[in-house]
Amino acid sequence: MFMQRFIASLAKGVFTIARCKSCSSVVWPPNPVCRICLGMDMEWVDMYPARDEIRGRIVMVSESHIRKARFALIELENGIRLFGRIMDDDKDLCTGSPVLMVGCGIEGDEPYYVFKSFQASTSNT
Repeated sequence: MFMQRFIASLAKGVFTIARCKSCSSVVWPPNPVCRICLGMDMEWVDMYPARDEIRGRIVMVSESHIRKARFALIELENGIRLFGRIMDDDKDLCTGSPVLMVGCGIEGDEPYYVFKSFQASTSNT
């Protein structure tokens, strides 16, 4: 049930996480039991990439010569790690660079996450 709720939200472009109501820990991946306090009372927190600032930092970046794209392992501010596509051509992006989630969803049966350099995102507004 928990993953279905997450996938249904992601299909609508909403990044949803579960948070334990007992200890406030983020439960990732979504799970009915908190790994910290074993609490079973969860709340859902919806985040909209187009509206909310979902920030993270690059842990590792890689070029895909097959897809002609850049991908990175991103650690969000809440500790969640995601593998996503980097949408800008900022060649200075490297380990530790700040990024902003600008999109998410489901393509086929696979989730996807899209990020942009935080500096590029803030300079365009």
